[in-house]
Amino acid sequence: MSLLDVELVLVVVKHCNRFRWFKSDREFWVLDFNKWTKDFVDAGYKVPDSDPAVRFGIPVVNENTADRFLSELTPFEVSPNDLGNELVARFPEAKSWWDVKDLLPIFFVDFDGKHGCGFYPEGTRMERYVPEGWTSEFEDFMTKYPEKRFPRQEKFWIRDGVDMLQELNDRGRRVSKGDWGSFFGYLRKFLGF
Repeated sequence: MSLLDVELVLVVVKHCNRFRWFKSDREFWVLDFNKWTKDFVDAGYKVPDSDPAVRFGIPVVNENTADRFLSELTPFEVSPNDLGNELVARFPEAKSWWDVKDLLPIFFVDFDGKHGCGFYPEGTRMERYVPEGWTSEFEDFMTKYPEKRFPRQEKFWIRDGVDMLQELNDRGRRVSKGDWGSFFGYLRKFLGF
């Protein structure tokens, strides 16, 4: 694999009642490599011998291997505060969430609840490759998950009572409908003009 093949994604993890954020290679988050490999073989593709060192020698990332896996991923951990600051900086110019999608998580891994949830426009269906005994779904966890599962205070896109993700979704709908007057009115209000 070359550096050009690496797709960096943002993932939010709940482990031991703590939320952590990682920006790393998407393939790290295929939690069950065995299932993933089986799908390739079942589809008639030849799968090259995999090197367990690619993911720290952990073929299945689950509640039993989470401590070691997350420890290895520490260099890829990012601060939600830094993500929020970057979102605030880019927010005024963004026409929709697409303009800041690199700052938003595409996968929610709940090691405590043994659950995975993906929400992304393309790529490997990570929610399909969760460990045995886990549940998974494809859902907009950023806006749809209840407070108990994903508390508001953990969402860096909510600052001073403003849900920037919701506003970006609204902007995208207005722009797609051609409602530029409302968009610029909001932008003037937000920027204090």
